[in-house]
Amino acid sequence: MSEFDEKAATWDEDPTKAERAKLFAEIIRNKIDLSKVEMALEYGSGTGLLSFSLGHDLHDITLMDESTEMTKVTNDKCENLDIRHFHPVQYDLLIDELPEHKFELIYTAMTLHHIKDTNAILKKFHDILNPNGYVVLIDLATEDGSFHDFEFNGHLGFDKDELEEKLVANDFEPMSYEIGYTVKAERNGEMREYPIFVLVAKRK
Repeated sequence: MSEFDEKAATWDEDPTKAERAKLFAEIIRNKIDLSKVEMALEYGSGTGLLSFSLGHDLHDITLMDESTEMTKVTNDKCENLDIRHFHPVQYDLLIDELPEHKFELIYTAMTLHHIKDTNAILKKFHDILNPNGYVVLIDLATEDGSFHDFEFNGHLGFDKDELEEKLVANDFEPMSYEIGYTVKAERNGEMREYPIFVLVAKRK
């Protein structure tokens, strides 16, 4: 069982996660005309908190996560709330075949730093986006490795310029970048701040 499988059942118990999702949703609404989005994809959706915050704005949302238990929790929430335009699926874009349909919007929150090959996932995003579709990357700004209070082998956040260079190399045009939230956590007896950015780019 993965780390996220183990955490799925209690993931939504932390109210700050829902608060953060609402803030990110508002930024997305301000940056993109969601009325023109026919199909959206949340990648690394977890329990779907960000999609639930955008649920009234989007016609059709596919929620992809490679965690079995996270996907199960999302399915249960959709059934309990009778939400029929959400489609939770256990999926790994770097392993599974690409979906046949394409999207006008892909958003991913706090997932990218867990994916070792950033270029590979950006290429997959490009492949399943329609021309002029948007990708929204929400993740940690560069940090010193103290954000995770356990052994972590992913990226220590992302430098804005380096990430934008990777987007350009994969035929995206960066549109906007802002700090949308700051995580405050105690590390070694000291309160630390970890900024989370929201980067919007358009597929060429």
